[in-house]
Amino acid sequence: MLNKYFQFAVISDLIITTFLCILCYFLIEAEVITVPKEEILMSTVSDVANIGFTSAGFVLTFLTLLVSFKSSLKPLKKKKSLEDTYSRVSVFNLFLSSPLYIETIRQLKNGVKILILVAIVGYTLKICLNEEYLNFFFYYNIIGVCLISLVLWRSLLVLSGVLKVQNTNEHLE
Repeated sequence: MLNKYFQFAVISDLIITTFLCILCYFLIEAEVITVPKEEILMSTVSDVANIGFTSAGFVLTFLTLLVSFKSSLKPLKKKKSLEDTYSRVSVFNLFLSSPLYIETIRQLKNGVKILILVAIVGYTLKICLNEEYLNFFFYYNIIGVCLISLVLWRSLLVLSGVLKVQNTNEHLE
């Protein structure tokens, strides 16, 4: 199931976020929850946008570290037998040479794009929208928090996978 989520991560995030927005819409219509006051909405828009930029920085740093490790990796030299080649290479180096590395980089890049988009949309809404459209701020906050949370959760899952590979490598030595 997790593989399916990673395969369609952006679409899955949008579906989850849309469902949450629809749920909030019906809860507002049923007067179960209320839209916060203008000051709170405006403040929260800034907070969500700041969190988006800050989180993008952290994920981008992790992405840069992985790319740096890859660039310092010596290419695998084939020995007489494939088994002999892999016995002399760490599991983490094998990860850096595998398709899983490419998928990890793709997930992190998409996460950074989403986080930056959330931040830019937040500041654009705050600058451009009139007070008449306060509901947009409310839904932006819901969408922003949901997308940021999902991207950070996915990044944590990716990091856990990388750490698991490194941990496996330490147990083999």
